[in-house]
Formats: sequence, C-alpha cells, structure tokens
Amino acid sequence: MAASMAGHQILSQFQNVNSVRPLNQRCMELEKLIKNTSTKELKNVLPCMLESIFGYGQGPGWGLDSISRASTPQDFDSVRRLLAPEGPVLSLVYSLMADSLYEFPINSIPSPTQHLIEDGGLPIFYANKLQYHTFGRPIIVLNAYELYMFHLAYHLVNTRAQSSNYNWSNITDTLYPVLVDDYLNYFLPLNKDSLPKMPTVQAPVRSPVVHSPVAGKSFNMPTSPPSPQRPSLLKSSFVSAQKQHAQTAVISQGDTTEIYRSDTLIQVFAEFWLNQNPISLDRPSFSHTASENFMPSTNHVRLVRLLVKHIHNFVNTAKPEVISSPYQSHITSTLDEFKKSLIPHVIQKKLYTFLRHGFDRWPLDCSFRLLLETWLTYIQPWRYIYSKSQSGRRDSDGGDTKTVEEKWFPFVEDNLLFYTVLYQEFTQRVFRMDLTTQFNACMLYRANKVYSLPNLSNMVFRAERDMCNAIQMGRSGGHDLGGSYISPEASLSLHTQISELEKPGFQYCRMYSEDMIQMMKAIIRHIEIAKQTLSAQEESLKRSRKSGVTAIFDLSSWFQDERNMGDLSPSEVKKLHSYLDTAAANICYIFEIESPSFVSRNVSSVTALEQTSFVENSFVSDTIPDCLETDGGFTLTPLGRHQLMNKMRKFDVLYQGDPDLQPIRSFENGTLVRLLHHFCNFVNTQYGPAIQNLCDRNDLIGRMAQVYFAPPLPKSSKLSSPMSSAQRQTLQRPRLSLRILASYRTLVYLGLFYLVLILWWGVGPVGFVFCVILLVLLYGFLSAMTHRSSVKMS
Repeated sequence: MAASMAGHQILSQFQNVNSVRPLNQRCMELEKLIKNTSTKELKNVLPCMLESIFGYGQGPGWGLDSISRASTPQDFDSVRRLLAPEGPVLSLVYSLMADSLYEFPINSIPSPTQHLIEDGGLPIFYANKLQYHTFGRPIIVLNAYELYMFHLAYHLVNTRAQSSNYNWSNITDTLYPVLVDDYLNYFLPLNKDSLPKMPTVQAPVRSPVVHSPVAGKSFNMPTSPPSPQRPSLLKSSFVSAQKQHAQTAVISQGDTTEIYRSDTLIQVFAEFWLNQNPISLDRPSFSHTASENFMPSTNHVRLVRLLVKHIHNFVNTAKPEVISSPYQSHITSTLDEFKKSLIPHVIQKKLYTFLRHGFDRWPLDCSFRLLLETWLTYIQPWRYIYSKSQSGRRDSDGGDTKTVEEKWFPFVEDNLLFYTVLYQEFTQRVFRMDLTTQFNACMLYRANKVYSLPNLSNMVFRAERDMCNAIQMGRSGGHDLGGSYISPEASLSLHTQISELEKPGFQYCRMYSEDMIQMMKAIIRHIEIAKQTLSAQEESLKRSRKSGVTAIFDLSSWFQDERNMGDLSPSEVKKLHSYLDTAAANICYIFEIESPSFVSRNVSSVTALEQTSFVENSFVSDTIPDCLETDGGFTLTPLGRHQLMNKMRKFDVLYQGDPDLQPIRSFENGTLVRLLHHFCNFVNTQYGPAIQNLCDRNDLIGRMAQVYFAPPLPKSSKLSSPMSSAQRQTLQRPRLSLRILASYRTLVYLGLFYLVLILWWGVGPVGFVFCVILLVLLYGFLSAMTHRSSVKMS
C-alpha cells in the first residue's frame, strides 16, 4: 500500500515537471527528479515519461521534430543533453533493464507485422517479446531499453508526425534527426574498434520468452528466468550458405551482449521505418485502410537515407579476412561478424520493400528525388568508406567518377534485384514524368550516371548472366524466375533474393533483354521529344517578347526577368538540355545502343563535381580552377594553382553576395534604398525563424511565402564564384527584400498605375494601396499555384 502511494506521488511529481512551460527548464527539473529519486520508484513512471517526450497517438509530446537549433538553441541543447546516449534518461533506462518489463501497444507496430501475428505467425524479431493473455490476445513485452527505442522509432511514423506540415529545411538543424545521428554514431561507431561497453546489469538484458498471463503496464522479471537460445542475426547467414566468400563464426550467448544495444537499435529502426508496407497489397484479409498503404513523408525518407549512409560507413569499417595458410581458418570477431551480417539480415529485405512501394506509389513531383537518392545511396557502398583523416564520412575520391573495383562484385550479386528490378521500376516512372522540368531531367540524369560508372554495368550484366544461366541449365526454356521455382543449381542466390524480396508469382525480366533495350530506346525518344518541346518554347519566348509601350504595361515584367523562360533562367535551360543529352548518352553506353543524332555532340558540360548528388548542392563549374571546400571557404589545390597561373582556368568575376548590400545604382533612389534596407533588416532579424517556418510549410501558404520571401541564393542554384559555407547558408535563408521599390522604374510604374486609377475610377490613396496589396497577393497566389515544382525539398 505504501509502495503504491509512493508510486502515485512520483507520478504526480513527474506530471508537474512535464507541465513546466519553458522546455529547457523542464529538462532541468526532469533531470533533478531522476537523480533524486530511486530507480525502483521510477520504474512505473518510465512508460509515462517516454510517451510524454516522444508522443503517442495524437499526443504531440515535446515536438522533437520541430525543435530547431536556429530558432530555439537553448531548448535544442537542453533536450539533446537530456536524451543523449549517456544522458540522464538513458542512464535510468540502463538501470531498469535488469528487473523491469513493459507492455508496448500491439496496434502501434507496423501493419504487416500485426497481420502476421494475427494469422499465427511469429516474426523472429518478436520471438522473445510476444506474449499472450489468458484469452489469447497477443501483447508486446519489452525491457526498458527496447521500450525506449520503440518509442524513439515510432515518433517518426506516428500519425500526428506524418500529417504535420513541418518540413526539415536542414536535417542538421532539427532535434529529432540530430538525436538519431547521435545514437548511430554512439552505438555504431566508425572510428573505434569496439562498441561502447554495456552497463553492468544483474540479469539477462533480453526480454525472456515466457508464456504466463501478464497484466498491467509494468512487469517484474523472474529471478531465474529460462534461458533459451536467443534468435540472433549472427547465428546464421544465408549469404554464407550460398556463397563461399562469407564465413560464419560461432558466437556464444555471452558475446551477444557486446552488440545487443547496437543490434536492437538497427532492428527497431528497420522495423518501424522500413516495414510499414508489405510487398503486396492483394492479401485477401487486408481491409484496405490507410494503414495498409502507408506513404512515408519527406522527413521519413531523409532519415532512411541517413540510416543507409551510416550503415554503409559502419559495415565498410569491418576488417578484411586475411588467411595466411590454406590450413588456417580465420577467426572473425563478434563486431566484424555483426558488421558483415547487418545488411543481409536486417536491412536488405525491408529496404527493398520500402523502395519498391515508393517507386510504385510516390506522387509524380520533385519530392521523389529524395527516394531516388536513397536508392542510389544503397547501391553505391563504395562511396561511403570512412577514413580517420577525413572530417566527413564520404569517400573523398569521388565515388561517382572512379572505376568500381572488382571487390564490390559480391555486393552487386547479393543485391541484384536492387540493381535490376528497381531500375526497371524507375524506367516505368520516366514515361510519366515531364522531362521539361529541371528536377525530373536531373533525376533521369542521376540514375543513369550511376549505372554508367566504369565497370558497374559490366558487373550487373555478369551477375545476372551467371545466375540466370544457372537457372536455365536446370530446365529447358522458359523465363519464369518466380519465387515458386526452386533450382538445385548454383542459382540459389538469385532464387533466395526473389523468394525473400518479391511476392509469389513474380516474373523476373532480365536487365539486358531485348524488351528492356526497346524500352530504353523509347526513353531516348521521350528525351528527344522533351528537347524539342524546350526548343519550341524558347523560340516562342523570343517571338513574344514585348517592346516599347506594351512592355511598360506588362505587369509580369515588374517581378521577373524577361530573359527567363517561365521559372527557368537561361543558364538553367542550358543545364536542362545538358542533363537530357548526358542521360541519353549514358543510356546508350549502358545498353550499347547507337547514339541518336541529338546526343552526338559533346555532352561533357555536366562536370564531375555535379555527378555526386543534386540533393547536396555545392560549388560547381567546369571553368574554375580545382579547389576544395573548407570551413573558411574554398582553397585552391596545387592543381588549381597550376591551372590559374597558366591561364588554363579562371574564376568567373560575378557578384553573388547579398544583393541588398550592393552599391546604390544610378537608377535607384539612395534614400529609399537605405530606409528599405533598415526596415527589411529589422523584420528579418526579429522574425527570421517565423519566416523560415512559414516557408518550410508544404501547403499553399508555404508556397506563397516562398514567393514573397525568396532567398537571394536559392538552394537549387549552382555557384559560379567561390563562397564560404557560412556565407552561402546565410544567403540561402528566406528573407524579406523590398529594394525593388527604390527603383525609379518601379516608382514610375506605380505612379502611372495611380494616375489610371484616380482618372478613370476616382480611386483615392487608400484605394490605391488596397489595389496594390490585392495585386501582390494575386501574383503570389498565381505563382504558388503554377510553379509547384519549384518548392524546395532540400
């Protein structure tokens, strides 16, 4: 009775702490509560604490996905310190792992897993977490660490988070992805030979497999629980079963505690983030609700790409097997075995389903580039080789330009469907894409540029040829490589991939078959039609340019450059042609197709620096000296100095700084320029975070805000002059700029407009101001409705 009253008292204290309004103060109070209260008293408070922090159902929690480093730095640092891998909350979680179990709602786990459990199946990941009540209702029982990670991962796929309009303009500026990155760096370290030490506990850390009735939110672990052999991803490997280049070490039950937290972290992320949709939705018992067709948000895809990049970096730090004698077997460490089995056992199947579903159902807009880059990230592991001498994780040798080494052939072979089936799915989307828009043309260019890497298409061809020939040797004729066929030949690898990754009855189409070549020829014709449409639009624009008096009364010329073609500048139109030409040339190279006439000219204007990722924009030009980007700006390399001294290359002398700080021109009123600059500087300083949040919205208001608060340097633009990263980030922030009102040309237009209103309709000054505001709002509305493809998704 006394223990129950003490528990209610601690819960009441936590609720009082959780109601504190300033978030940084709330973190301080919660940290004091954890330090001043015993672990036994906090045992029953933990579920309520995690639900209040991460949110559950429609509860917003603390809003971790909307806390920005720029707008609320104190809250950002306080919550990050509280939830750090060695912070107060996780320290409490570690201390509760020994003697406490908790229930997690089964309706919050991914839908495919729910249906599998309802049908009597038992997913391996839930083998020691699934229990049943007396009446047969299944429940998920977790220890404290598993409960924390379940809530952390569920926060991203929560219905409230998915329906939120908040878009992460910078993934390193928002608290939730920064926390995820902190956990990945801590539990999957890139620069250490061992994982962080497991805190000392008195009992096994895994949830025991028991079948006794359980009730309530918190459970006490038996003092002598049964110790069945833990189903671990380290004990078997279908890769080693089918290929001889991988070996499996026997790992004792005690050794698994070394990688337990890292293993659990990745498995939970893969379960919640990648397993929300089955490979097929034609299951008869499915009730086609929203949960059966889960569409990830753009923020969701960003975090999946972050996860894939880190896993590649982590796996590539595994030590190579060195066998000095044919009579000597190589003993693989637990950590290296964990690294080698991470992708095939945890990531491969669920990521394939995630990408397959996205390729099939993602809307035909520019946001698809995030999913495309996630796919390209996975199929290029050679780009993510961590080096202690580099500050970043990415290979500095330019993974998109160098020859793909033969040592990556086993990865290509083990992931063949990622290279063939998903490429075919992307090709089907291309027919529905408008290639006259820059984003779509760039996506087509990016995908085919990767496949045109030296030796990559050759390795894909060899892997598919060897596997398919082995299958055809076992039978006469036919091309059905479906999952129902079991081959006794060496094609077990491909059969395993198809049966594991695809739905039953799937028909595999060879990558380099005649049907595929005909499809790629149709893509080239599609590219040619897009180029012809662009050329026709350019000719029409030249003929329709206004001059003389008609140009004065053309309202569109007040707000945009006459040289632009729609929302594309002349340089962007030229780059669009270059993307299409290069994409067509790469397709011809990959499939050995004769190049059409429109790509016969030189298509090398897209430089090697652009071949990395158009999501990660950088300083790009084919005429500048070779240089490296540092914290203080760009620095010339020895090659760049040689190019500059010998006049082989030079920098373009163009002003790309703050346009509001340019010298006052002869066609501007100096007094108005200074007054408007002070006014805009005050607004941008006081309301900068609010303007940023407004522009990050994905609705109509957000698109209109992007028209009015357009940054001086759009994130999609390429720099033609060196600029420090800090200056570039400043110029890429949305802001209010009214300098155009200080132009004599604008003043003359406004004066003529006022005379027309007062002479024809008798409108006074107040009515004139109202009409100007109405026209500005109308312009913003029409621009937002017609230029949706220009919405920034960086």
